[in-house]
Amino acid sequence: MMNRPFVLGSSSPRRLALLADIGIVPDRVVAAEIEEKAGSREHPRAWAERMALEKLHAVAVREEKDCHILAADTVVAVGRRALPKARTLDEVRNCLSLISGRRH
Repeated sequence: MMNRPFVLGSSSPRRLALLADIGIVPDRVVAAEIEEKAGSREHPRAWAERMALEKLHAVAVREEKDCHILAADTVVAVGRRALPKARTLDEVRNCLSLISGRRH
């Protein structure tokens, strides 16, 4: 039986590193190239799940049918509030101040 190709449906260097840490090297890395925007009043967990599924579908339509695809998303949240991907030092400080001292 032939092995099916393993495709990482993410351009995240961190996801690739996490897989490498456990000895898994994908056959291909394919960026999903979707818009990652939360819906109005969408709970962070629901958003992350929806993003992972959208990434999976976006990659699946471009890949061969008989392959394994891993797609995921990460959302950092404080309660029901999803934090943005910090792009500036001020945004980083703001996000860190929101989560500082909180317990899970």
